[in-house]
Amino acid sequence: MRTAIVSVSALVAIALLGLWAAGGLDGLGDWAQAAQRSFQAQLAGGLRALHAGQPGALLALWGMCFAYGFVHAVGPGHGKFLLGAYGAGTQVPLRRLMGVGLAASLAQGICAIFLVYGGVLIFNASRAGMQHAGDVWLDQASLVAIAAVGLWLSWRGARRLNVQRRAQSAAAHAHGHTHAHTHGHTHETHTHDHDGACESCGHRHGPTVSEVAQLHDWRDTIALIGAIAIRPCTGALFLLILTWRMGLVWQGIAGALIMALGTASVTMAVAALAVMAREGALGWAQRMGRLTGIMPVFEVVAGLIIVILALNMLKIF
Repeated sequence: MRTAIVSVSALVAIALLGLWAAGGLDGLGDWAQAAQRSFQAQLAGGLRALHAGQPGALLALWGMCFAYGFVHAVGPGHGKFLLGAYGAGTQVPLRRLMGVGLAASLAQGICAIFLVYGGVLIFNASRAGMQHAGDVWLDQASLVAIAAVGLWLSWRGARRLNVQRRAQSAAAHAHGHTHAHTHGHTHETHTHDHDGACESCGHRHGPTVSEVAQLHDWRDTIALIGAIAIRPCTGALFLLILTWRMGLVWQGIAGALIMALGTASVTMAVAALAVMAREGALGWAQRMGRLTGIMPVFEVVAGLIIVILALNMLKIF
């Protein structure tokens, strides 16, 4: 059953990638943008009902916030592309990548809260100024950060490919040139237990393999969340500005976080699809006897895709 799910996920991911490359997702993006404009009008109406004290208005408003976040995430956005490409190109576990998707969406909501109330309380910014900061400056900063993440992935994958190539070359050389040497001296042997400590001297001479992997995981997690969270959701800015003007501060902050949960429902699904597509590709490679060295290639390709998408959204080419 798991194999069938993974295989179907891989086919869906390939179909979506082909559809996007052919411009077939433009219609979906247009629909999402039209739906967002409709939801913004409904949000404004819900806020007027809440301000007037109508019963059930708060729950209705929060329900619209979640729906807006979902529709917003369905449309074009660089956060989904970043998580999808990263999940397909690295051996990140499914649960961790879904957690990153949730954390990044919530961080976007928190960024919107800080932008609005920081702009209002500290800089006395206007609504137009905060919208411009979110839609232009922070959007550009997010795309630059995403391009940097892509470059980092490609460089790391290329470095791993180089290490594998050298290891294979050294193994082939050792296999072809076997020499027996006799030494007149002895070498002190150091053995290490599982935590990396040397049994002879009691010290650790370096980090373990699992510690190095965890270090990379934490670096990647922070980079992914930061690159996505820099750019706050337009709907959250719209909601927070209106609720601030109406004196509905905590209701607006809660609504922005609920909106982030709606966005997270899509980004987490994209993360799951990417990881299962990767597992399907790895299973195919294993059956074909070509599993060795394929993950660094995936990482290089995923990084390049991220860079190309970010540069395209920056209108560089």
